[in-house]
Amino acid sequence: MSRKDYRIKGQKVTEEVYKVYYKMDRRRRYLEEDIKVGRIDIEKEEVTFIPSKEDSYERLTDEGVQFEDGQSVEDIVCDKATLLILQEALKELDKEEREIITGLYYENLSARKTGEKIGRSHQTVGKKHKKALDKLKRYFNEKGYFSSYR
Repeated sequence: MSRKDYRIKGQKVTEEVYKVYYKMDRRRRYLEEDIKVGRIDIEKEEVTFIPSKEDSYERLTDEGVQFEDGQSVEDIVCDKATLLILQEALKELDKEEREIITGLYYENLSARKTGEKIGRSHQTVGKKHKKALDKLKRYFNEKGYFSSYR
């Protein structure tokens, strides 16, 4: 049985070394060529630029992509997590309390306008609003989400 010769840049190596080298070389090519450089697609008989997987902030801003005022990825993730927690907490409220919270915070309505929308006086909206906030605070405390202000 003949054994295959493995060579890297003219030097004879074992099969194991060759496989490791090939993986490293393929990874290098992937990082240097496949990700960072866009490619041209000529399959459809037209030349089309396929954007690369990695892009620069400068190029994106030059093309007019808008980023929120310097918001970090961590801040975005925290905001999304907080919204998910808040959605769970809102399930603890009854229908009218959710309508009040929605009117005041999501729709930016005044207490008077929220009251008109749900058929209650603005005084009732104020009282139920306070009760809803107390329920939410209790929910956050029970679940271990402590408020920085009390």
